[in-house]
Amino acid sequence: MLYLRKPLPCYYLVYVEVTPSFRGKGLGNRILEAFRDYVEEKGALGLLDNIIPPEDPTFDIYNKLGWLSLEKLIDFGEDLDRGHYMVYLPPGLKKTHFDLKLPKLIFNLKKKRPVIEMQDNELMVQRTIQEFNQIYRALERIFQKEKEGGRTTLFMRFMFTKFTTRLLGFQRRIQELLGYTGGESLKQINLSREVCALPIQPYLLDPETTDIQLFGDRSLWTILPRTIQLNPAGAIEGLPLYQRPFLKQWMKEKNRTEPLKLTIADLLELGFDPSRLREFLLRDQVFMFERLSPVLLNKTEERKSLLERIEKKIQGARIGQAQVKINPPLLWIQDHGNGYILRKKVDGIHWEEAVFQLKQNPSLRFLNQHLGLDRKITGTIIEIMDWIKEHIRLPGGEEIQDLAWFIPWNLERNSPLFSIDPANVPYLEQIWIA
Repeated sequence: MLYLRKPLPCYYLVYVEVTPSFRGKGLGNRILEAFRDYVEEKGALGLLDNIIPPEDPTFDIYNKLGWLSLEKLIDFGEDLDRGHYMVYLPPGLKKTHFDLKLPKLIFNLKKKRPVIEMQDNELMVQRTIQEFNQIYRALERIFQKEKEGGRTTLFMRFMFTKFTTRLLGFQRRIQELLGYTGGESLKQINLSREVCALPIQPYLLDPETTDIQLFGDRSLWTILPRTIQLNPAGAIEGLPLYQRPFLKQWMKEKNRTEPLKLTIADLLELGFDPSRLREFLLRDQVFMFERLSPVLLNKTEERKSLLERIEKKIQGARIGQAQVKINPPLLWIQDHGNGYILRKKVDGIHWEEAVFQLKQNPSLRFLNQHLGLDRKITGTIIEIMDWIKEHIRLPGGEEIQDLAWFIPWNLERNSPLFSIDPANVPYLEQIWIA
C-alpha cells in the first residue's frame, strides 16, 4: 500500500493476490473490506487495480463494497491511461475541485508506477527472505534431537525437501520481477552442511488415506501396469525420471546415472526437483506422470475444461505462425495423500527451460544471439495468451498464467526446432499448452 498526499490524499493498494489453493473462501472480499475500512478511517481516497473483468460474476464484489470504476467519476482525455482502476470515496473526503484533482492523481501515479513496482518488489523479496530464514530456523529447532543424534527420519527429510523446493520456486519467480536484480540475496539463507547432505524425500504416504481415487479417463487405468494399479504412489515414484535436457546435461557433467539418489545439495545445484516428473512406455506411446499436491489436484478438472475450450475455439487458427495444441490431463490418481496426473509426453520442453538453454548452453548461445529465438518464444506465447483472453471468457479462479507452455525441441540433440519462413525469419511451427 502506498500513500499519495497530493493532489488528493490517497492510499493506493499496490498489489493483492489470493493464490489458487486459497480461493473461494471469501479472503479477497475480506481484504477489500479491510482496505475500505482503513481509508474511511483516514478520510482518504482508496485506489486499486481491478483484475476482474466486468462481465465476470465475481466483479460484483466491488459493487457490494462501494467501489466505483474510474470511468464513472471522470472523463478521460486522449493522453490519460484509463488503466483498470477502482475508486472508493469515503464519506469524509473533501471533494473541492475533485474533477480536476483526480485526473492529475492518476497521471502522477502513471509516471510513478514503474518505480512503485520496483520498490514493492524489493520489499516483497526482503520480507519473503526473512520468512524463509524464520522457517528454516524453526525446522532446525524441531529436528534438533535428530541432528544431534546423527539420525534422520522420513518426516525430517520431507520437511527440509519441501522447504528447499519452495525456496527454489521463489528463486525462479523473482527473476521475472520488474526491476529486481537482487537474486543473489537468496544466499542469505544458509543451509547447514548436515541439511545439504540429507537425501531428498519429496512425498510421504499418509496411512489414514488408503483408498485409491481415480478421476478422468478410467479406461486408461485398466491398461496401466499391474504394479501401478496395486500401489500407485510407490510404483510411480519408482519410474524413470523425465529426461529433460538440463537434467541430462547435469548428470553427464556429474557422472551420475539412474536411479538418482538425490540430496538437498543436488536440488540446490539443479534449481528444481527432477523427481516430480516420471515417464514410462505404454503401448508404444511415452506417457508422463506428474506429482502434485492433492490441493492442486482438485483443480485438474477445471484445467482440463479450460484446455478443451481453448482447443475448440482455436482449432485451425495459427497465432504468431504457430499451431496451438493442447496436452490435457488424461487420468489423475490420488493415493495415500499424493496426487499424480497422467498425460502424453510431447516432443518439446517447457518454455522457461527452452529460454534458459538458449541463453546459457554454450552450443546454443551463439545461435540465439543471431536469431533472437528466446524473444521469439516469449513473444509467441504472449500473443497466444492475448488471443485466449480476447476470445475465451475466463471466470474468476481460472488463471491463464497457471497454464504450462511447451516448445518443440529435439531432446536427443538438445536443440530447438524452429521453422524458417520465406523471409528467413524463424518461427515456431507449434506450441503445446498443458
